[in-house]
Amino acid sequence: MCDCGCNTCDTKSTLMLNESLAPRDILSEGLKYHMDANKPLTEHLYRAGSDNYFNLWAEARSLYSRNILEITHEDDLDVLTETDLGHYGLLEQTSTVSKRRAGAELKKKLKGVRSDGFGKYDATVYGLDSDGKRVELKSLNDLNKFDKFELAENKKVPLDFPIELNEQMDLEDELANMEFGMDYDQLGDNEKEWVRDEMDNMEYESIEERIINILEAKKKKAKKKDNRPIGKPMRSSSGGKAYKVYVKDPKTKKIKTVRFGSGGLRAKINDSKARAAFAARHKCSQKKDRTKAGYWSCRLPRYAKLLGLKSSFSGFW
Repeated sequence: MCDCGCNTCDTKSTLMLNESLAPRDILSEGLKYHMDANKPLTEHLYRAGSDNYFNLWAEARSLYSRNILEITHEDDLDVLTETDLGHYGLLEQTSTVSKRRAGAELKKKLKGVRSDGFGKYDATVYGLDSDGKRVELKSLNDLNKFDKFELAENKKVPLDFPIELNEQMDLEDELANMEFGMDYDQLGDNEKEWVRDEMDNMEYESIEERIINILEAKKKKAKKKDNRPIGKPMRSSSGGKAYKVYVKDPKTKKIKTVRFGSGGLRAKINDSKARAAFAARHKCSQKKDRTKAGYWSCRLPRYAKLLGLKSSFSGFW
């Protein structure tokens, strides 16, 4: 048994507390977990992008900078010394608002205080001219000069979180398109909040499943027909993969999106040695589950025409 209470300290712990400077009681439950499990912070306990995720990085950064926490894992050190993960910055976020909302926001701006009385009002209200150019509104009389309005607010956003943040923004865009038929940045505040709540409240294995499940719920409510082509691979413009295909899960009876292929093997489809090596390496003969990327990657040549690829070969790689 180790001093920290775990059984995993055969090697030097990735996280060690200098108890001569601070007691263990100051640590959050998340940091205690990582310490006791000898688990680096880059194998994070919390969901990436959640408040707990950023708070734990901020806690570790603070303790490390004061020499209270010793960190030996190379990847953890890279994050803490070469990035700002755990810190926040301000980013202007713009939304389209109604004339009534623009007037209400402008009244708060003219008073110089937030509606809740806490702090200074720092958003900006714009009217859009006939060319779509933003013109800042200075008085309530300016409202009658425009038909369209925008609200620009400084929102707190996490720093050095590009991949997950972009993924989050892409998800918001896609969900907004499904639910409201418009771009996310054109939604009102209440609609944006709904989209974010939907994402926070739903726990699925992947972003694609979140989207599909929300779409399925809306489809049942509205009784709309799903026209997505099932079992027909196509090119993908998002998700980090070259192709995607819609499949119906035989267990859940729900449609899911399977993304596959890096795009780097296109030139080798007609190379018999490359096909044989790929099939052996990925055990293509054992890939039977249509809901998995491996099934479709192994059968990529069969769908060459659908994907715009040139191949006369119809078997496995």
